[in-house]
Amino acid sequence: MKQSKMWLAASLLLVVAMVLSSCAAPTPQVVEKVVTQVVTQVQTQVVEKQVVQTQVVKEVQTQLVEKKVEVQVTPTAGPANPYRPNDLMKLSDELKAAFKDAKIPADSKYALLTNAVAPFWTAAQIGASRASAEVGVPITFQAPTAAEKLSQQLSMLETFVNDKYSAITFSAIDRKAAAPIVNKAVAAGITVLNTDSDATGTKRQLYIGMSDYDAGMKAGEAAKKIIGKGKVVGLVGYATAQNAQDRIAGVKKSFEGTDLQLVEVLLDDVKPEVALSNAQTAMQKYPDLGGFITFYSYDGPSACQAVKQAGQTGKVKIVAFDAEPETQRCTSEGVVQAMIGQRVYFYGYLSGLIMHSFNTIGKDATMKVLDPYLQPWPTLATADTQAGSEGKIHLNTGIDVIYADSFQLYKDYLNSIGIPSQ
Repeated sequence: MKQSKMWLAASLLLVVAMVLSSCAAPTPQVVEKVVTQVVTQVQTQVVEKQVVQTQVVKEVQTQLVEKKVEVQVTPTAGPANPYRPNDLMKLSDELKAAFKDAKIPADSKYALLTNAVAPFWTAAQIGASRASAEVGVPITFQAPTAAEKLSQQLSMLETFVNDKYSAITFSAIDRKAAAPIVNKAVAAGITVLNTDSDATGTKRQLYIGMSDYDAGMKAGEAAKKIIGKGKVVGLVGYATAQNAQDRIAGVKKSFEGTDLQLVEVLLDDVKPEVALSNAQTAMQKYPDLGGFITFYSYDGPSACQAVKQAGQTGKVKIVAFDAEPETQRCTSEGVVQAMIGQRVYFYGYLSGLIMHSFNTIGKDATMKVLDPYLQPWPTLATADTQAGSEGKIHLNTGIDVIYADSFQLYKDYLNSIGIPSQ
């Protein structure tokens, strides 16, 4: 850029000098006129050059956007891989075929509200963004960030209802606390779905996610395989969340009649620094600790850090829920021995498609498409809900169990759909 300006200045001086040298006795008016003409010509050349450069930049940007779109093509069934959920991909195609020709109501807008800010949710955000692009309706993606996350989540949920969003999907921090807002929304004709953590006992229409009880059972089975016997400590974010309660219940059931004992489950209120402190405290309290089961995504990296700091890698084993980037790194280092993976990408992608389906072809037509993929819900009985009493409303997205010897296959699958973790 500097060389171009210097060249232009030199050219300007040269031209002016040549013109003036051809004049016998140039007056100031002549000099000014000549300089003005030359400057105008040079400025025109610069503008034209800038226009060309701008056009080139736009062309390059267009090519990059097109290339990005190619990368973000909706995943379809592909080569055999145990981690590729072909059934969810098939359902996605069936939903899109069902609402393909449907008219989209005016002012349609959808929302996906998570329970916290965490790398865990990145895959869901990518999925929701792709669904939004495909259906042509905006999907707002938000998460509570305040210290009192439950209060903020309820306030955000209330705002979505008051702003007349067409459909809302959220991960409930407290399954009971959201009931008045959910029921108000449904009464107003707004579709409400849950993903990741359900609000059982409310009038929401569907729960999208794995069976947390089954996931807890699988975590227990993994602990039997890699820990074998001894004391196990759990780390978890919310005691009030349905997903946490069901996962813990599954682990406890799996441990029955074994040499493993879940001695404590320590709460951290979704604060990684508290999770780290809890892990460090547990290792001091139980010198003979066999391992950790970490129930929330950031808990795995926290336990990993504590184990490494104590020089207990390979001795104190870790079964970690979710496969966020840091947990994957800990697995590569041999500090985490097993990951319990959720199909988080589909939490966002299917939520987007299903909200759109409810909004365009209606609940009955949508549930007809979903029916072959649905199961009775809830899995477990609670104080106010009987097992299976809410009907066939659980879209079970499945569970991945990832060990060191299958980790590369899992990464291959993630790469195939263009996400780094979930």
